[in-house]
Amino acid sequence: MSDRFSPLGLREAARLLAAEESSGADAIFTTVDTDSRRLPAGALFVALSGPNFDGHDFVAAARRRGAQAALVSRWVADPLPQLRVTDTRLALGRLAASWRARFTGPLIALTGSNGKTTLKEMLAAILRRRGSTLATEG
Repeated sequence: MSDRFSPLGLREAARLLAAEESSGADAIFTTVDTDSRRLPAGALFVALSGPNFDGHDFVAAARRRGAQAALVSRWVADPLPQLRVTDTRLALGRLAASWRARFTGPLIALTGSNGKTTLKEMLAAILRRRGSTLATEG
């Protein structure tokens, strides 16, 4: 979910996710990412945990890259504003659903066994001639 979306304030995100806030700062973020190595400035860093990593270990790195805040499941000793939720993976899904609900442009979805990528590329090329177009890569 690293593509840009309508700016969202930390307080609004906290309300949407029923999250606890670490500070009273109402940082505004314009993108969301889970990888602190490629995190663009202005992002909300989501600390996901898996069998081989714990995103909470990278909150400081996210701050150094310009993150506005972090979404965590446990508080991290870092000055970066944080929203604490029970499950960051579920909260990321809620943020994505909220963004999708606010999107008002036309949406095309392709399904099937064969030809999806070719058709997607053809449609994207045609639609780009008409205006701004977003299509998945590959």
